[in-house]
Amino acid sequence: MRVYLDHAATTRVFDEVAREVFKLFTDFYGNASSTHAHGYEAKKIYEEARGKIAKHLNVDPSEIYFTSGGTESDNIAICGFLKANHPDGGHLITTQIEHPAVLEVMRQLEKRGYSVTYLKPTPEGYVTPDDFRKAIKKNTVLASIMWVNNETGAIQPIEEISKIAREHGITLHSDAVQAIGKLKIDAKLVDMLSASGHKFYAPKGCGFLYVSKSVKIEPIMYGGGHEKGLRSGTENVPGAHGMAVALDLIDKNYTEWSKKLERFKRKIVEVIENIPDHHINGSNTIFSHINVSFKGISGETLATALDLYGISVSMASACSSHHSIKRSHVLEAMSLEEWMMDGAIRISMGYDNSEEEIDFFVKVLLEEVYRLRKMA
Repeated sequence: MRVYLDHAATTRVFDEVAREVFKLFTDFYGNASSTHAHGYEAKKIYEEARGKIAKHLNVDPSEIYFTSGGTESDNIAICGFLKANHPDGGHLITTQIEHPAVLEVMRQLEKRGYSVTYLKPTPEGYVTPDDFRKAIKKNTVLASIMWVNNETGAIQPIEEISKIAREHGITLHSDAVQAIGKLKIDAKLVDMLSASGHKFYAPKGCGFLYVSKSVKIEPIMYGGGHEKGLRSGTENVPGAHGMAVALDLIDKNYTEWSKKLERFKRKIVEVIENIPDHHINGSNTIFSHINVSFKGISGETLATALDLYGISVSMASACSSHHSIKRSHVLEAMSLEEWMMDGAIRISMGYDNSEEEIDFFVKVLLEEVYRLRKMA
């Protein structure tokens, strides 16, 4: 049996989405900017997708911009906002546990004269509204706070931070890549929001950015002026349609699917709780994520042992692992003990996991933790 438990890295495209996307590749392949029948029918599908995604987020369709994914959305949001409103510098607030798509942008902005405060999380993996308030300066212009951490699954206090940001006139962006499709989100809590299709059962290479009508933003790359001039490039109609279909399926099945994953998570945690010397990293975590360490076993060793049984979990975020980063910057920021950082694995479930798969996983996990400890 093969068991995929790395849905935080990417998801399998829903069968319904794959069929719909294939139909667009073969039947509705016109360029959505073309002024002929093929173009008009593609444009109609593209704008319908925009409307469905906007409805999912409780915003206006004119506030949704299609992009290639989360990294591009983060870059446009942060750099495009500063370019339009504060090109000569200012103070920015983010967290130490952001995805590199935000952290690396902030580091580049520091080189250009901006100052940045990186909020430290609690040992439980989330930043506090009090720390956010204390970090505000007279010249704070933008904050970028992720909605859900990609490694621990810890849900950040976006609603409270949003209230503080608005009290001080600070524009708030959120990387919601791990939240879309899992949490019921009202995007109006923030001013800008990033998402990536392949994290919620749509194809890779597509994403979107929500930008409130009240926010002034400029493009950071130039071309044919697509997406009202903010993101030039031929419209990815299959990608946009695939995201809309995926979110529609999730909306229709959310109650059943979310309860299923909550039950699976309880089952896995019950098994883990019976293993001595373990630590679950993070609290107030989303129902799909468990980040856990077992004393005396490295995360790499355990992940490799599970892989031999056909079970895929990760040691850190997929975006970091190929850069040979051995220790998670997220767990380091949480100031965990060394064995917790070195022994961590991330188990991230998806709506397509079955009870049989979870039963097989916990059986193998239990056996391998005890076997590897005997060998140590």
